[in-house]
Amino acid sequence: MNHYTLLLAITLCGSSLLAKPTDAHLASPETGSSNDTPHAKLVEARRKVNDLPEVQSAQAQAKADRALAVKTAAEYKQARAKASESESIYRKLFEENLTKLDPEAAAIQLQERQAFREKMVKARALKKSTGQKSLNPESVAKVDDDDDDAVDE
Repeated sequence: MNHYTLLLAITLCGSSLLAKPTDAHLASPETGSSNDTPHAKLVEARRKVNDLPEVQSAQAQAKADRALAVKTAAEYKQARAKASESESIYRKLFEENLTKLDPEAAAIQLQERQAFREKMVKARALKKSTGQKSLNPESVAKVDDDDDDAVDE
């Protein structure tokens, strides 16, 4: 038996064993309860609907699907953390080996990263100042060109 089936069986058995009958469930429709308010009628109708086999089956499936979704979300979170850690290890090893193999290339890479960060900071500032949802590449390039002209003068 796989763990999903076991989880479903535990959920179904546990909820039915732990369910405590209330006074509304004890009053039968034939005895005619003295509490005939609209809410009492609604409670009785809900109880009858919940007792239908197809509704119970759908409820059990919904509980099983919810448990599976929670489990899948936890697995996804773990997988993302593992992927992030693997990516970090890769980057560290890549940079170490690039520095060993060609120190000049490592320096060039650092300069390019710094230039990219500065470009993104400028684009973010431009986006905030103009209130645009997204920027097209030409507007970011124009900001870079304008700044270069100011430095050259």
